[in-house]
Amino acid sequence: MWHIICFCLPAVTRSEQQRFFTLFREVLRAYGREPGEMDIGLFFLHTLSAEEVLTVLEERLDMVVRSQEYLALSPAYGEEADVKRMIIDDHMRTLLEAERDWLKRTIARIRSLNIDGKSKLDMTYVASQT
Repeated sequence: MWHIICFCLPAVTRSEQQRFFTLFREVLRAYGREPGEMDIGLFFLHTLSAEEVLTVLEERLDMVVRSQEYLALSPAYGEEADVKRMIIDDHMRTLLEAERDWLKRTIARIRSLNIDGKSKLDMTYVASQT
């Protein structure tokens, strides 16, 4: 989903996309941090309207909730449970919970910026372009 935000133009070829992401990763690594797919996508949210940002974040929230529901369906661990699997599942649950909480806060924050049908989020971006 996040890659759709970044490159949805048909004119951008696959090799151009790969080249961009390679360069982008190199820049971010220079600051000592390896970006994830979501991190990269967030850099491009400023190019969207507030309504589009909300749509994307709400879709991501739905995906996170579905992932949490899927993990909840995992069979219960027996006495001889695979410790590695339990650790991985716990890690995934923790990450999904943190992302869900962040998405809910961010969506609420963006909705609170709405003034007379015009979002402060949109106005901030427009002001930075002048």
